[in-house]
Amino acid sequence: MSTRKDRDGFSLVEVIIVLVVLAIFVLVLAMRMPRQREVARRAACQKNLMQIGVALLIYERSAGHLPVVPALGTEASRHGSPLRALLEELSVPDLRDVTDPEHPPVRAAGFVAREQRVPGFICPSDPNATAGFFPATISYRANAGDTPDGQNGAFSPGRKLRLADVEAGDGLEFTAAFSERLVGTNRPTHAPANYAEVAGPILANGCPPLESAPWKGDAGASWYASSWQSTLYQHAITPNAAPSCIAQDQRSAEMGASSGHLGTVNVLILDGSVRTYSETVDPQIWSKLATPHSAGPVKSGSDAP
Repeated sequence: MSTRKDRDGFSLVEVIIVLVVLAIFVLVLAMRMPRQREVARRAACQKNLMQIGVALLIYERSAGHLPVVPALGTEASRHGSPLRALLEELSVPDLRDVTDPEHPPVRAAGFVAREQRVPGFICPSDPNATAGFFPATISYRANAGDTPDGQNGAFSPGRKLRLADVEAGDGLEFTAAFSERLVGTNRPTHAPANYAEVAGPILANGCPPLESAPWKGDAGASWYASSWQSTLYQHAITPNAAPSCIAQDQRSAEMGASSGHLGTVNVLILDGSVRTYSETVDPQIWSKLATPHSAGPVKSGSDAP
């Protein structure tokens, strides 16, 4: 008994097989495309962090120390973020062309950093960061240590730290400089990207009960100011852990690293490298990465009064 052919000479079974194979091919392609896009986004995010690292090296060579974070909650902190200091020192509107510490970019005459969108400060893997909720969105934060008061990190408020101090302590390759943190949802709801505002001060055991605490959706709203809200983070909690909270006086917080990458965050190390850490990292390893001197504050006379 012969198989029935269509007008082009193909049997019905053969046509069905071709259609099934084509459907499988389209499905596999559709599954691969998001992964490929995320690979590209992750690479762009890592490049942004590396360029911040190059800018830090240029800044430190010029100023003799890393950017100093003003005391939180003061007038100076409203316009004194580490990232603003980098833009001002290099006199550039973005760090995307800062790739070689031996060849700083050409300075823009009369440049003044303004609170505006800077593409190199935005991680493309975070949809809230790319959504344009805020005029000066920031995906990358400076490391303030591993305590809620942020007093033992490379960018602790008031600290004037030299790279030589860090090298003499735990070493540049073992000290975090910047990491990613998800941008808020722009809605006052309980969400991993948002934070709760509490009476404070926040103690070593972390956020207090948050049942009645108001939630804020403006995390990462501006790279311009030094604050737990936007430009500082700490290692008291492991990557992507929740919840986050900030004291009402803005002087203490539990604000960890987080990202739009599945289960990981990218961290800029003070030696200029960018490493990826899993949310399952050993809490002790994560905590030690936070401090330039794991035995305590650096005893070099370089802490600003």
